[in-house]
Amino acid sequence: MKDPTMYAFAIDGFDGFDDTPALRDLPTPLPGPGEIQIKVRAAGINPLDWKIAAGQLAGSGAPHAFPLTLGIDVAGQVTAVGEGVDAFTAGEEIFGMSWPHTFRHGSFAQYMTAPQDAALTPRPSGLDPVSAAALPMTGGTALATLDWLDLKAGETLLIVGATGGVGSYAIQLAAAAGVRVIATAAAAAQDHAYARGLGAAETIDHRTADTADAVAAAHPDGIDAVLDLAGTAEALNVRLAPLLRPGARVVSTVFSADPDALAARDVKAVNFFYRARPADMTRLADLVTTGKLRVADTTSYPLSHIADAHAASTTGHVRGKLVVTNE
Repeated sequence: MKDPTMYAFAIDGFDGFDDTPALRDLPTPLPGPGEIQIKVRAAGINPLDWKIAAGQLAGSGAPHAFPLTLGIDVAGQVTAVGEGVDAFTAGEEIFGMSWPHTFRHGSFAQYMTAPQDAALTPRPSGLDPVSAAALPMTGGTALATLDWLDLKAGETLLIVGATGGVGSYAIQLAAAAGVRVIATAAAAAQDHAYARGLGAAETIDHRTADTADAVAAAHPDGIDAVLDLAGTAEALNVRLAPLLRPGARVVSTVFSADPDALAARDVKAVNFFYRARPADMTRLADLVTTGKLRVADTTSYPLSHIADAHAASTTGHVRGKLVVTNE
């Protein structure tokens, strides 16, 4: 009997034509020891997915096997468990994120496999699959970066690239803590309205105004923190650095910070890579189901149109989150 197959958005390598992701018919992965099989209901799209596809993590020490199905964020149902699995049972609805095991079986597919110790948690009934898939990497990154920044009520935070996935959650979490949020956004009026609707006190059109000049004009005494989600090293370390008060904190998820240079200004800085935990997913679910966190504006695509979602994601100008679905 022929092994069952499924549709999956995959690549065959990191060179030439083979590194172009395409929807393919591939064998349905089966769970090995310590693994679970997940029927994917929805999968969130992140910029990191396309960095993986381009081979930018090929030197990270993680093994790669081809064909490689992309996708890290997932909401779905456990359909089978491997030997030694005791964290989940078949039939359970879960969500979270998992690096493709040996970088092979990701969530842009009808089925995937993941180790049981991945950042996965039960999905509460009050959280639908599309919303759950829009949370893991971006929501978790927002939680972790704000935990690191340790902002206090009354402080001022500039978020560079505020209307994407991470920014959508970071604005809300910071504003709820009494922090004054300055959000950069594209020229479209709806982007500025979106940021303010999430809790931003101020917005800056980064396409028509210099961010540093705008911050300096509005805050001549300086600001307390920067969360850089989309900036450049020059913008952060040269233009924004003089606006930071002594004791300020800086986090960059795009690795634009120069921690040594900023330390010389009495500014604590870190280039941040999010390492997810199951507890982060539980925390996000609790925040959403209790009404303390709004899911980012989400645009959904069926898996059959994932190439369109891919094209939209790689423009770098997505408001909120993109999600692909199998339902």
